[in-house]
Amino acid sequence: MGGGATTNDRLHERKAFDDTKAGVKGLVDAGVAMIPSLFHHPPDKSLKSSDLLGHVSIPVIDLSDIGNKDQSTHQEIVSKIREASETWGFFQVVNHGIPVSVLEEIKDGVRRFHEQETEVKREFYSRQLKPFLITNDRFRSIEHRVLANSLAPRISVATFFSTHLQPLPSPKLYGPMKELLSEDNPPRYKETTIAEYGTYYKAKGLDVTSALQHFRI
Repeated sequence: MGGGATTNDRLHERKAFDDTKAGVKGLVDAGVAMIPSLFHHPPDKSLKSSDLLGHVSIPVIDLSDIGNKDQSTHQEIVSKIREASETWGFFQVVNHGIPVSVLEEIKDGVRRFHEQETEVKREFYSRQLKPFLITNDRFRSIEHRVLANSLAPRISVATFFSTHLQPLPSPKLYGPMKELLSEDNPPRYKETTIAEYGTYYKAKGLDVTSALQHFRI
């Protein structure tokens, strides 16, 4: 994005984009030929892929021994996940036991959803939050970004933590995990239910603030 764009410009563009509730697929369906500046990253904050080759190794978590009754083996896997979550905010999982056929069906389901009429998809449109309440800000949640390509559609599959499929709203309280708290790292968020959090999140609307700020202590 060029240096002439201001924060207000980006907020205006993002609001206009959010108001359509059509997502990126809506831009494609509308015949947009160039990537809008809203989706550009400032040049001074971007790294060329060639600069990273040989210098970056994405964390890989091997779950082949996750069922091992040896406590030390289980703890080693947990430690690797914790380290990757604290330093990177993401990691690759291998030997997870999920059949390839299931993974392919997930991707097919995503395709089928996005090929529906825009009016159908608007009901599910939202802007996902970035920080984690239960990790007390200790684990990272990276900003989602992609490299555009003109060869084939790119598919992302999001998984959300929720209890909305239960018959009644769960009274269970969620807050920072006790294992991550200490005298030097006290709770930063108060406990809340999924229903309370969801109600506030929807009432707040799609502005530039995080709903988590409402639950800070």
